[in-house]
Amino acid sequence: MANAPRTRILQLAKLVAADLRRGEMTTGLQTVGVALSENPDAVIVVLDLLIKEVVKKRPNDALCEALLFMVGQALDETRMALEGGSEPAMNLVVEVQQKLVTAAESGLLPPEVMMVVGQQFAAAKLDLGDELRALMLALSEQAAAHGPALSPDDITSHYAAMAEALGHDPFLIHGQISEQLAAFPDDQRVVIVGSFVASEVASMRDATLGWLLDPSPAVVKQVAQSLLAVAQNGGLSAESVERLVLMRPWLAEDVQVILDAAIRACRQRGLQPAAKPSVQITSITVSGCDGAGAQSAFVILKRGRKLALASLLVKQGFGVRDAWMRDDLSRHEIDLLLAEIAYQTDPFDGSPEILQGVIAHRLADNLERNEPPPFGLVQFLEAVSPVQVRPDRMATEALIDDLLDGVPDERQSGKAIATALADSKLWPKEYSFLQSWFEQGEAVAASLHTAKTKKQREEAVLRDILPQRRGCWAELLAWTAKAAEDEVEGEECIDFALVARELLRGRPLTEIPLANWIAKNTVAALSGR
Repeated sequence: MANAPRTRILQLAKLVAADLRRGEMTTGLQTVGVALSENPDAVIVVLDLLIKEVVKKRPNDALCEALLFMVGQALDETRMALEGGSEPAMNLVVEVQQKLVTAAESGLLPPEVMMVVGQQFAAAKLDLGDELRALMLALSEQAAAHGPALSPDDITSHYAAMAEALGHDPFLIHGQISEQLAAFPDDQRVVIVGSFVASEVASMRDATLGWLLDPSPAVVKQVAQSLLAVAQNGGLSAESVERLVLMRPWLAEDVQVILDAAIRACRQRGLQPAAKPSVQITSITVSGCDGAGAQSAFVILKRGRKLALASLLVKQGFGVRDAWMRDDLSRHEIDLLLAEIAYQTDPFDGSPEILQGVIAHRLADNLERNEPPPFGLVQFLEAVSPVQVRPDRMATEALIDDLLDGVPDERQSGKAIATALADSKLWPKEYSFLQSWFEQGEAVAASLHTAKTKKQREEAVLRDILPQRRGCWAELLAWTAKAAEDEVEGEECIDFALVARELLRGRPLTEIPLANWIAKNTVAALSGR
């Protein structure tokens, strides 16, 4: 995909269409976004192919669906790169926004296709931008104006049908609708979500809790007040009350006060805590941190005779980014997923306690950034954690001390530290996540601009860039150590923690092989390997 040839991308789209038609989440489907996002020209070619296909008299619906899927996957990967400070990712988002606006204004993209692309922006947690948002809103208003007027009974029937189609799953209902509402301004979202609160369909009311985690504080507060009114009238289910208790610490104090009143109103009416279904955790794996600060967890659950997979993604400085569940999986499907996870992430055996620590720390990032976690985190914790998880930032030094607490003195001696440092030279060959450990950004490129040789550039990274980034890399290594805390075989946790402490305490970077690896990898990444 080096030069993004149209023929090659069209062939890829046809393969994706075949996978989607079979309903198989193949490796190709899982990696197509990465492949596209690494070549911005390819994403634009995909958009060109989509625009060309949808204007045909008889468009290939399967191909259009595949191209839309590819755009969505690429946007999701682009958002991850954008959070890492990638300038190409920022430029790609702007170029995609401009191309969509131009195509829509020229009549080359039907409104329904534009709405799907807008939903993909929302799913990827990317900002539509003022121009594209205004266009999406205009299309929504235009569709509403030309559509039949709906009576309250029509709206109630629509909600009931939607809830029925989604199995009355409040998480699926919220996920579907929240993407559709992303282009609407706050005041309109408040009105629409308010109608969900007042719905006679219980699962629609339960889904409303997801908007307590809306990016807009105004929406969050209004939804909280609407839920209080419903609670006072006995309209909240026992499951929703327990979820309010779980979510409460993740929200601003003024919203917590409103939710406290709602919970109190339900308790005073005699509503008892909901009984939790029996769930057996069969395995937990937690990845190390990649160079962008992302860390994943995967939990296999057994519910009766059925298996399920719960997944979590957190990111340094950004908090909990994603959480979801897949139900009713076969043993074969689980084995395939676990093999793929092991191949891509080098995970460690974990525990609910490790996950609680990771989530609590990252929720503090969400709270600090005023960016609530996804609603799926509620579903994840209901299945995985027996206790409430509150935002609780742990300083890197405190985390390292906790990891090394109880470790024998000889295992922390100067000799042990020297051994761990020496071993860190081999880690990039043992752990694939370390291949992404490198510095990036304009400041890095500028620092290396005057260096003539590879060795001089590596020395410049060690001298000019890494000294200011010690804390960042020490934190990633410490949380990687936390992920390995329950490993039965090997002592990765101790060695990771010892090297993290050396990074944090100021040992010369030239004496830390892992730091030298980051410098070498940075130069290699900037030179295109």
